[in-house]
Amino acid sequence: MIARLVFLVLPLVLSGCTAVSSLPGAGGLDPRDEPFRAMQPFPVPANVERLIGPEDCQGAQLAAREFEMPAYPPRAWSRGLQGWVVVRFHVYDTGRPHRVRAAESVPAGYFEGAAERAVQRWRFEALPEGQALSNCVVLFEFRNGQVRIR
Repeated sequence: MIARLVFLVLPLVLSGCTAVSSLPGAGGLDPRDEPFRAMQPFPVPANVERLIGPEDCQGAQLAAREFEMPAYPPRAWSRGLQGWVVVRFHVYDTGRPHRVRAAESVPAGYFEGAAERAVQRWRFEALPEGQALSNCVVLFEFRNGQVRIR
């Protein structure tokens, strides 16, 4: 008797459920398909001049050949997070970056990976043979659903 009641009631309960794809932010698999809605103010960015030492990224002109901005991370987008990342990197004489790492970020844990992957894909004009650059710095701002360099 109880087993029959469960089978009769269960379809009625399930018919009242909403499909996952009709929930806000679930229209597709990528939350960036929805408009960005900031859930907190943009944090005060780092003072880049303070982070750059007198010997950092000195010696040759650094000119970008291939330069792609990072994508806004889906997890940060869906939470309405804004923030920034300071990335430090070296450049071989071939123009390839190496030892790319996030030096500072706010909030931590959301934007570092996207910023590091973008810089790893960058390519610069070749430097004079044997001359590499160390401790180059770039600040990425992830703000209002867009990314820019400052």
